[in-house]
Amino acid sequence: MELIRVLVEVLGGLGLFLLGMTLMTEGLKAMAGDAIRRVLMRFTRSPVSGVLAGLVGTAVLQSSSATIVATVGFVGAGLIGFSQALGIIFGSALGTTVTGWIVALIGFKLKLSLLAALFVFAGAMLKLFGRRSLGGLGYALAGFGLIFIGIDTLQGGLEGLREQMDFSQFPADDLWGKFQLVVIGVLFTVVTQSSSAGVVAALTALHTDTIVFEQAASLVVGMNIGTSFTAAAATIGGNVSVRRTGFSHVLYNTCVSSLALFLIVPYIAAWRFVAPETFVVHEEFALVGFHSAFNLLGVLLVVPFAGQFAHMVERLFPDKPFGYQQILDRGLLKYPELALTAVQKVMISQFERVAEQLEYILGESGRSVPLVDLARELSDVQEYLDAIHLEGTSGSQWERLLAAIQIVEHLQRLLERCDNKSVAVTLRNGDDLAEAKAALSPLVLSLWGKRSLPADQVQERVAQITQIEQTTRRQTMNDIAQGRLELKQGVARMEVVRWLQRVAVHIGRIDVHTRELNYQQP
Repeated sequence: MELIRVLVEVLGGLGLFLLGMTLMTEGLKAMAGDAIRRVLMRFTRSPVSGVLAGLVGTAVLQSSSATIVATVGFVGAGLIGFSQALGIIFGSALGTTVTGWIVALIGFKLKLSLLAALFVFAGAMLKLFGRRSLGGLGYALAGFGLIFIGIDTLQGGLEGLREQMDFSQFPADDLWGKFQLVVIGVLFTVVTQSSSAGVVAALTALHTDTIVFEQAASLVVGMNIGTSFTAAAATIGGNVSVRRTGFSHVLYNTCVSSLALFLIVPYIAAWRFVAPETFVVHEEFALVGFHSAFNLLGVLLVVPFAGQFAHMVERLFPDKPFGYQQILDRGLLKYPELALTAVQKVMISQFERVAEQLEYILGESGRSVPLVDLARELSDVQEYLDAIHLEGTSGSQWERLLAAIQIVEHLQRLLERCDNKSVAVTLRNGDDLAEAKAALSPLVLSLWGKRSLPADQVQERVAQITQIEQTTRRQTMNDIAQGRLELKQGVARMEVVRWLQRVAVHIGRIDVHTRELNYQQP
């Protein structure tokens, strides 16, 4: 009966810690998530800068999963290269060790259970009665408090468990014993979906003398492997960029952790040689130091060969052409900034096809482009945009969302105009309205991306074509009235010039909204 009570206390403490980590991570993401993603994209220029960005991002958000999901989105959208993204993956592994340092420095040395309860209360009050903008801070404070309440509960439970169970059946002085503990560490992380929870459990067990240092170190090695499997599970069914990232994470963590398993004995010997008394008194610091040291060693060993590592993974997962459905990854909807970037990438392809068909209609290309599937694509993009949910109705991401919605609307109008067969025949087979056609051609090339125009020149062209349309309309009506032109021919001419003017207006509006949609680096 006593064993059941102790186990319930251990599980309760672990549950409180996990809940606290979840709340704190959600709160930090709400407060700093967008800023961290901007930092990741802005400063990731090489594997080395990627390591620093991944380290900072994971340390601030207290979640390597959030950092890696953002990285996958950037790679999939073509904003950073895969070799650069590897640096973020390596850095995030190092960033996960920060939680252990916080717990070792504060959780065991200071009795924070009463203060932690105040944090929970303050966080709840901010969430319930504070301004909406303070909700993230409320979650973060409440989560921070629950973490240390959970540690305090876990500590009491493990002290009781030490008297109920004998952990010497998992000896860490031989390879088989270490392997068993590594497997336990992997399974623990896979079940709890949190390597931080596993590391804290190992630290607490070590602090209460439930296990010895060698056992705790082996468990931490297993948890380091387990966290990559947790992240990799989220990449199943994703596109090639997602699979590459997941596999890289697993391969890197497994290799580094396998090396770490053989470094436990040398690490203990070195620590005891340098500071024997400190090792005995502060085993928790020695454990988080080991966790950080082997992850740092892994970064130092692998980063110089990041290019070769990336090339190997790219050969294992070749980049096959894939459709727009895979670019519009539903998993990115949790991160509106990345989802809008994916929409932007799909739209570039749509611009090219519409522009190519417009060139054909203007008689500047001999190849017609079938646009049957484009209407369905635009409908799917519209549904994807509808699924993007933003908390407020202001800010840069709200402006980007509105811009994307309006681009879709103007593309749909262009599709309808491209389907006007009579106008297409008139423009391809006649030299009438040559001035308007010549003015529209640069706008079409700009839409295609072949020859981009500055914003002011785009609007000047639109204004020029609008003026031509008005002049042509007046002249045509005069010609009809004076009998120089038949009514049927005059109506056809006005229809064509009106078509040219409306196409120019749509391209002009698309240009304006595309500039709003473009991701502006801070």
